Amino acid sequence: MTIPEPDWTASLAEMAAWIRQMRPIIGTTATEEDCKVRRALIEHVVRTRTVWHGDYQWYTAQLDDGTIVGVSANSCEEAELSISVWRGVDCIWVVRDAHLDVFHEYFPRGKRSTAETNTAFPLGPPRRPRDQFAPTESLLTALTPVPATTPGSERGLR
Repeated sequence: MTIPEPDWTASLAEMAAWIRQMRPIIGTTATEEDCKVRRALIEHVVRTRTVWHGDYQWYTAQLDDGTIVGVSANSCEEAELSISVWRGVDCIWVVRDAHLDVFHEYFPRGKRSTAETNTAFPLGPPRRPRDQFAPTESLLTALTPVPATTPGSERGLR
């Protein structure tokens, strides 16, 4: 397959638009050939731009429309490009999320229901996984003052 060269100084969002233009999806469903060609174009962009490849893992992203999505990829750039190509929407942020910690912050049950698939969240930086410690108030309620005559009273707690 001969690929006309794009503007290699373009952003990843512009590269995604170029790929969608090179292989538009006719109708509502991509064919197997559409998938193969788009995948080859994504790999061509990643290879030509010499994007660093790490381990193949999960990346979570937020799109311009506020939805949270994810994809398996070898790099953050590949993940952004792939998501933008297939969703037709630019990414606000993309983070490596090997253990799905960020994804689970948005969808705590671990899976999205059909109703939640298009849930829009406020745009902004990714939420960070919360720590798993008890709230400070609950930790302090178990502490009681120690009488002054008890050894260790210099700490005031037992």
